[in-house]
Amino acid sequence: MFEITIIEKRYVKRLEGKEWGVIGEKEVEREERFYNHDDLEPKTIIKKAYGYTPEIEKTVEEKREVLKQVVEVLDLATVIKAINKL
Repeated sequence: MFEITIIEKRYVKRLEGKEWGVIGEKEVEREERFYNHDDLEPKTIIKKAYGYTPEIEKTVEEKREVLKQVVEVLDLATVIKAINKL
């Protein structure tokens, strides 16, 4: 049994972004209750900064299945000739 699949691939430009996620880091002061006063720990910590990613234009690959067929017998030479228009 043979399965024949023809997939169309093309590249299109699309606006992407505006997704919530980590966009960087920021330094924030620790709350009084979270640090010792013996100056062994820094009074600030680095935290992840969240926000919306910028909207950018990207080239993305799109795939579309054009044909899918299952056959019992396959004449490969005929398929190759058809694809190459011989």
